[in-house]
Amino acid sequence: MSDDQKVMNNGVLLAALIIIVRIVLEQFGASEAVNRIFGVAWLYFIFPVLFAWGIRMKEYASPFKMLLKDILLFAVYTRVMVAVTYMLAYIFKWSAPRFSADAGGNVGGNMNAWWGLLIVPLRNAFFWVVMATIVGMIIGSITLLLKKGRTSAPAAAA
Repeated sequence: MSDDQKVMNNGVLLAALIIIVRIVLEQFGASEAVNRIFGVAWLYFIFPVLFAWGIRMKEYASPFKMLLKDILLFAVYTRVMVAVTYMLAYIFKWSAPRFSADAGGNVGGNMNAWWGLLIVPLRNAFFWVVMATIVGMIIGSITLLLKKGRTSAPAAAA
């Protein structure tokens, strides 16, 4: 398994763990401030740096294309997991504020099954995949450019 795959796999596993911890905290009534700490959105600031670092270390011919692929896949994987939590929230009528129809979620109000099980989870997933990809490409591109400057500098003469 390549280093890129390890970073992706570890990121997806970390995201799954964070999602599970957040659901448990929400179900036990933890405050919204605590619950926000356990969100996968934070990972969209961290993993583009890790992806870019690995890409630059491998010196790929098309580093920005590889970065886009990694960020997009990571965003899709994590948002599919989150979409499943929204579907479960609809089925089990979870009361966490993020699932409330009043807050843009899919629980409560006059939410029907199409909206609760498909439309809201997929809408949220699409929005977050787009935003995570844009933010990730900005952060990752900056990292690629900074890392390139350091690795391509000529060695000092002795």
